[in-house]
Amino acid sequence: MLNRRLLALLIKEATELLRNRQLVGFLTLSPVLSMVIFGFVLNSDVTHLRLSILDQNQVALSRELVDAFTANKVFLADRYTDSQPDLTRQVQQGQVDAGLMIPATFNRDLLGTGKAEIEVAIDGINAYSSGIAKGYVTQITTQFNLNLLQDNLPIGTELELPAQPEIKFRYNPGTKDSWFFVPGVIGTILTLSAILAAAVEAVREKDQGTLEQLLMTPVASTAILISKVVPISGLLTITLTMCLGVARLVFELPFRGNLLLLWIFSILYIQIGVGIGLAISTFSKNKLQTILVGIFLNIPIILLGGAVTSINSMPLLFRWVAQLNPLYHYLIIMRGILLKGVGLQVWWVNAIAMIAFATATLLVSAHRYRRQLS
Repeated sequence: MLNRRLLALLIKEATELLRNRQLVGFLTLSPVLSMVIFGFVLNSDVTHLRLSILDQNQVALSRELVDAFTANKVFLADRYTDSQPDLTRQVQQGQVDAGLMIPATFNRDLLGTGKAEIEVAIDGINAYSSGIAKGYVTQITTQFNLNLLQDNLPIGTELELPAQPEIKFRYNPGTKDSWFFVPGVIGTILTLSAILAAAVEAVREKDQGTLEQLLMTPVASTAILISKVVPISGLLTITLTMCLGVARLVFELPFRGNLLLLWIFSILYIQIGVGIGLAISTFSKNKLQTILVGIFLNIPIILLGGAVTSINSMPLLFRWVAQLNPLYHYLIIMRGILLKGVGLQVWWVNAIAMIAFATATLLVSAHRYRRQLS
């Protein structure tokens, strides 16, 4: 008798589970998709670093050095420049990841004294990738030196390294990992909190069965929508303030740019998250489905936003997909303001993208929510 009851109960639970196609889909597709994204995105190899080249020597030997830097695809010859201030500006504005400067006396110094210096400026915001880039620079110049010695150039009889690289880390001289990861963690917290909190709060009326009572009140749907958005946004703004305070006091994160701009675009990003959460609530029937959908969407947003890993280490397809991620643009703005002190003239494209995301998500969520109330 007990076995029959247990079997009947198992059949009933299995039938109810299979009837919930949305739940089954998220329980099966989400882990697989997350595994695929983790496998591709969390890659420790650093490749396709954008390199700006300033060759003031313009001889065969200097061109061989440039070819040595770009031969293994770790560095890509992304830009050429003819002045050192322009090279510094490109690194500062994030147009390139590193800058190679070959002085005008490079060939003469090698042939005359047997030694010459080159300068490599590396964007040090991402301490992990910049540390690996430094290792690649050392390895490339060492191999270049060995090739020079094997070619028997008249650079002296002693076995010394002719080309001496001077490596400088910009904007993160101590290459602190926390300076890269802390802004990513703040973005992750805002993403998770805004989406899940807005979604769960909006679906609460369905769970409690009070949605019908809300419809009977003489209040416009726009007012109901605003009443859902404002409290969550205000609370998350306080959360942002606390996170920035901890980042400054505990991790000594520098605040080099305009904090008012950071505040404005942080609030804008919160609105994007709240809009996504409200849209999720309109597609979900209860709190459980809302949480599952929220987690399902948060994973790719965080992974493809550059919060925990460098976008440069991702395959080309995922680097393109990242352009459609609001977190990607928000982190560029946050790191640019905090670590580089740059303003709208540098990340205006990212600002436009965030405004477009905010407009689209709030319009869609407002339309869906009004439709649900009607």
